[in-house]
Amino acid sequence: MANENRKSSFKKAITFVRLSHIPGPRGLKYINYVKEFQKNILAAFTQTHNEYGKIASFPWPMNSVIIYDPKMIKEVLIENNRSFIKGEQIEEIRAVVGNGLATNNDFNLWLRNRTIISKEFGNNAITRYEPSIKNITSKMVANFSDSINICDFCKKVTFDIACEIFLGSNLGEEKAKIVSEAVDYTSIVTYERIFEFFPIPYWVPTKKNFKFKRHFKNLETIVMELITKERENPRPTELSSVLQRLVHAKDEETGTSLRDDELRDEILTIMLAGHETTAHTLSWIFGLLAKHQDIQEKLFIEIQRNDDYLDLVIHEAMRLYPAFPVLSRKASKDTQIGDLQIFKNTNVVIPIYVMQRSEKYHQDPLEFKPDRFITNEINKEHRSIPFSKGPRRCIGELFSLSEIKIIIKEVLNNFQLELSDELPLAEAYVSLRPKKDILIKLTSRL
Repeated sequence: MANENRKSSFKKAITFVRLSHIPGPRGLKYINYVKEFQKNILAAFTQTHNEYGKIASFPWPMNSVIIYDPKMIKEVLIENNRSFIKGEQIEEIRAVVGNGLATNNDFNLWLRNRTIISKEFGNNAITRYEPSIKNITSKMVANFSDSINICDFCKKVTFDIACEIFLGSNLGEEKAKIVSEAVDYTSIVTYERIFEFFPIPYWVPTKKNFKFKRHFKNLETIVMELITKERENPRPTELSSVLQRLVHAKDEETGTSLRDDELRDEILTIMLAGHETTAHTLSWIFGLLAKHQDIQEKLFIEIQRNDDYLDLVIHEAMRLYPAFPVLSRKASKDTQIGDLQIFKNTNVVIPIYVMQRSEKYHQDPLEFKPDRFITNEINKEHRSIPFSKGPRRCIGELFSLSEIKIIIKEVLNNFQLELSDELPLAEAYVSLRPKKDILIKLTSRL
């Protein structure tokens, strides 16, 4: 043990020296930055960018290089993607959801599983599930009153959609409630731990840990019951849910299927991360539309013809409020990125929230201007990457965007939106969420 500690300390000392040539806070200034990161990580990343530009370094204990430059980000996520595995921040998520696509660093296993799973998130799958999404949404919209907490609506509608499409419509009210409570609490605790420098281990008998374990066990038990039930049905007449389809899916080359533990990990990842990020993205879009009446009315007119302007609105909303505000990677070997040598085991942090709002990379960056995406230059130059980029980009991107479009059209075709108060500030967990509820006044269009 003592020998391992000496090795660890030696590695940290080497890392400190290797990062010392890269600009960044040192001494007392470093300590102040660490405190700021713990209080408001988005403000801290913004301050770092304003002071140090396109890159900054934070040696021990963070052992990190912060990259804001789109060209360098492209090199990390696309051109040298095999040299960068998922970062240390993902460990807290892996401790909960296991080795799903979002957390797996075994490239061959990740590639095999992604090949199997990707079919359930492609265009054919989206077409299959569109009626369910529209049906669930229209039922909720029909019960709207003259005002609404749009965050609650987005959370409820995306959760109900996730339960029906991913788990199966036969889940039942009691189990759906258990899953909802488990997803809520487990997500909050997991995301809080990601940004803690020294999180309390799960095995420590605290009240919070006991509650976390109870909720997670409830969720895991229900998922495993559904998997077991489907395994007992070798020749299903209907494959209505993603879980059902994945149970019976096979790798075309090897003929192998996903094991039960792999299925569990993927479904837990979808339930804990997938629906929540979509809910928060929808909340921001509705908030922005309620704030900008001119854009809302133009969108209402345009969606009667096609989705072209809706695409621009969604792209611009996700530039301002990306579902994942911070990405992280870890160098698996020494790698050259631009003029920067990044050594093995260095954490690479990519605060896309800050990059996408930077005046260095965008004109009028804090303004909501959907037309800026007409030329597609921003996407081509990787100045907006809300779903990440490269082979490890979010597998649910197409599905999420389609779900968002259906829900927006259903709401706007029935109601005009107006903010009851100012649009709240954002706070970062794994997904970017409003600090307080977004309250909206509704006027019927019918």
